[in-house]
Amino acid sequence: MPAAVSSPVPAVLVKLGPLDGGRVADLRPYLDLVPDPRARRGRWYSLTAILLICACAAVSGARSIDELAEWAERASDALLAAVGVRRHPLQWRRTPSRTTIGRVLQAVDGDALDRAVGVRAEVALARFS
Repeated sequence: MPAAVSSPVPAVLVKLGPLDGGRVADLRPYLDLVPDPRARRGRWYSLTAILLICACAAVSGARSIDELAEWAERASDALLAAVGVRRHPLQWRRTPSRTTIGRVLQAVDGDALDRAVGVRAEVALARFS
């Protein structure tokens, strides 16, 4: 559901300016605090990388898991590197699939994610006040 017109989120986004790879990492320390619900075996993407992709896509207007995955597929190599998507041994970057994104978002602790994003938003608002 999009933010209501009275929401302060659009005003904050305008103050933050355009999305660039150098500033995407500002959210990383906060998302690193969210516990990863997945087993260690078989993980290719870190939880933080997937959540950063979702955050970037959502700020860019993505509203569904399909749109999140599509945004990730179209992201530049530099931006994928900034969010922490590691290189494959053959020197290319794979983005998480729609299934991977959906499974992670379904399993992640919503309260922990809310706390992490909330703390980051408070820091950003304090910086612009």
